[in-house]
Amino acid sequence: MKQELDYTRGAKPLYAQLYDILLHKLKTGEYKKNDVLPTEAEFEERFGVSRITARRALAELVAKGLVKRQAGIGTMVISTSEKQGVKTRMSLVDGQQQVPINRKNLKLEFILPPEVVAEAFGLTSGEKLQCLTRTICRQNEVPAQLNYIWLTPRLEALTLEDITNGLYSVLEARGENIDAFQDIISAEMATEKDCNILNVASSEPLLIKTRKGFNEKGELVEYTIARHIARFYQYRVENSR
Repeated sequence: MKQELDYTRGAKPLYAQLYDILLHKLKTGEYKKNDVLPTEAEFEERFGVSRITARRALAELVAKGLVKRQAGIGTMVISTSEKQGVKTRMSLVDGQQQVPINRKNLKLEFILPPEVVAEAFGLTSGEKLQCLTRTICRQNEVPAQLNYIWLTPRLEALTLEDITNGLYSVLEARGENIDAFQDIISAEMATEKDCNILNVASSEPLLIKTRKGFNEKGELVEYTIARHIARFYQYRVENSR
């Protein structure tokens, strides 16, 4: 029997709701130390969520030091109480947090990556990578960010049609699940290309989030450079338990 989640507008993201449910089960003793949690497929059946959602909820438990993943075993409980930690997130400001976003995939092509991306993937000089160029739009279809998503050369060539139902679904189907990631935040002024796509002035400050996404083997799967219009976003760091 599926346990109902809240799909109403303004509700917590599904992964956060699932995380809260699992945390409650840990605190109440339903899951005990050394227990092995259900698989992602079982979470999909019990809660009606995607495996990507289940994986993100489990990743939050891993980050809190509550569970660990062991090859051949699964996700094992190592603690039933939260440790103090730091949460970071980037969110929309000016009351737009609850407005659904719209992803627009502009193009997907093999091109030469920046040196830092080529180095991260261990490429030889002149080797091309698949790059997805995408905008994230807000209310009234106004672009708020521009993403360049560089993909591992282990993937076969993709088309925009392939990713109609989501890039991460395609990665999962091809055995390149994102199991962990690393984010770096910086700031820059808009380039000429940014101005043309985001419709901003050259004096517009941008927040730059660089994300490296790794599979369960620790191999780099994606290197994303996300360029956010700074006035639309805020970066928050929270100390919580």
